[in-house]
Amino acid sequence: MPAVTLPVIEMSSVRFIAKHRAGATCSESAEERAAERREREAEQARAQEAEAERARAAEEQRQREAFLATPVGAATAAKEAGQAFFEVQLEVGSHAGNAGWGNAEGRHITSSSAVTLAEIEKLGWRLEHAGYFFMMTGETSTARVFASGEATAISGVTVGVHLFRNTTFMT
Repeated sequence: MPAVTLPVIEMSSVRFIAKHRAGATCSESAEERAAERREREAEQARAQEAEAERARAAEEQRQREAFLATPVGAATAAKEAGQAFFEVQLEVGSHAGNAGWGNAEGRHITSSSAVTLAEIEKLGWRLEHAGYFFMMTGETSTARVFASGEATAISGVTVGVHLFRNTTFMT
């Protein structure tokens, strides 16, 4: 009787056991292998698409949170929430003072908040009141040279407090 040689097929033991339990034979046709490969590739494509969608959603959420952290974003959220008033504090200037060797000097920087205020009004808010205050952030002193007393320099920021009224509640 002639010896029968069986084809050798390499596959993982888990896959072999699953196929054997399902009643499949050890040999697969080229069509079956191609179908399995297409199925694996489709599954990988679906997984990549799902991951890309999760990344896109996370990026949109991050951008939304960054927008809401801005004055215009906060005004948008307040408007969407139906609030009657909205208050925002904007830094409009700063002063950095330094005292040393009996001398005090300072540097003042200003900035305009007009563009931000205009953007907030475009959303349907009307500026009702604006007030300003200086908030001291630091102070340095030094004894005067050849004179009595001290030289003191103050550092701080000028903040504008702006109160807006929602125009949808106005009569």
